[in-house]
Amino acid sequence: MPDWFDAYWEANKFRLPIFMRNDNTKQIARSLVDGMIQTMAQQATTPTGIRALISFAKITAVLKSTKGVMESADPTPEEVAEAVRRLAERVRP
Repeated sequence: MPDWFDAYWEANKFRLPIFMRNDNTKQIARSLVDGMIQTMAQQATTPTGIRALISFAKITAVLKSTKGVMESADPTPEEVAEAVRRLAERVRP
């Protein structure tokens, strides 16, 4: 029975270049994730560490909410001009 990392790997490995979709890369990624989890568990034993983990969670949430923004198509010059015009209308006194 696959664990959570196997399921995560299968769902997301298509985002990697084809030459990195192999068992060696998977084992390296698993080791990195395990190390990160161990470090976070150690940090959670102090108030400063807990604040750092909360900050990390907030940053992760922000990054997840912007997923796809960088991959979206560039706007046309007309769309940019229209957006600037609408912005200018909102800030006029």
